[in-house]
Amino acid sequence: MLILPTIIDISRVSGLSKSTVSRVLNDHPHVSIESRQKVQKAITELGYVRNTQGVQLRLQASNHIGVLVPDVEHPYFSQLVSTLSRSLGSMGYQLVIYQTELSREYERDVYARLARREMDAVVIAHSHFSEREIKEYIGSHIGIICNEAMDGEFLDVFRLDEEDAVFQATAYLLSKGRRHLVFCMDHLTQLQEKRWNGFQMAHQQFGLACTKSQCYTGLMTMEDGYALGEQLFTSDQLPDGMITGSDFVATGLLKAAKQRGISVPQEMSVIGFDNHSVGLMTNPELTTLTNCIPDMVRDVTECLTRRLKGMRSAPITKIYKTSLIIRNST
Repeated sequence: MLILPTIIDISRVSGLSKSTVSRVLNDHPHVSIESRQKVQKAITELGYVRNTQGVQLRLQASNHIGVLVPDVEHPYFSQLVSTLSRSLGSMGYQLVIYQTELSREYERDVYARLARREMDAVVIAHSHFSEREIKEYIGSHIGIICNEAMDGEFLDVFRLDEEDAVFQATAYLLSKGRRHLVFCMDHLTQLQEKRWNGFQMAHQQFGLACTKSQCYTGLMTMEDGYALGEQLFTSDQLPDGMITGSDFVATGLLKAAKQRGISVPQEMSVIGFDNHSVGLMTNPELTTLTNCIPDMVRDVTECLTRRLKGMRSAPITKIYKTSLIIRNST
């Protein structure tokens, strides 16, 4: 008589508890990669085949794809979500937006929802966690990084070369003779640190000093840009060039400069980021960096579709180079 291996056998061979084995088999998010590997090794040794009848209902596709963003009203993320929705919709999927509002607990809850099969996959456009931590949370479920500056060790990653983007912008202003530059970022994240690195690298290439006093954080909106302009443009040391992380922040700076009688670009140059249409409405029109959202979304959709069809391969990493669009603000 053939005796089929059970969870008890897997527990014995792997050296893990039955509850841990059960969590691995059910793709529970809170299991370490090491434990998953031990269970998989035991399964291979024992020739364990799971009875799928009891989990058939849970494995049915929902055709829902989640997307994690910190704030859907943020100009970049609203554009990303809109483009994702159209692209995934054309493939028969419905996008479900999870706005974390920078909550780690909410983000973990979304991963738990993925583990419960409330969605088929999640696109992670912002995260508080490392790539390894996300992988531990989602297990064998499908998660794709879009926008975050991760390396693709555990998950598929599609992102900008943030460092090179700001390097391009900074080097351009320095080549024009600007010597007192300011860099504006939103919240300090790994992505923003790469941008700051690009700013510093350009100064190093030109043999110029660069200090943290040139970096301003917490800037996301037009109002933020305007408030910073009001602060800086009344000081004795006026910057002659400003590189921002958003066209909207740059728009606020341009308004403050105009009200203070500062001529752009004669006295000061301003560069935005994302190539949003608002930059064509400013006076002068805004020099900016492209965000490559159409290309990223196209490739994310293709990768996601293939993963959902069962494609198994090493994680895919694709990094996009931005372009500097020169207009009248520089």
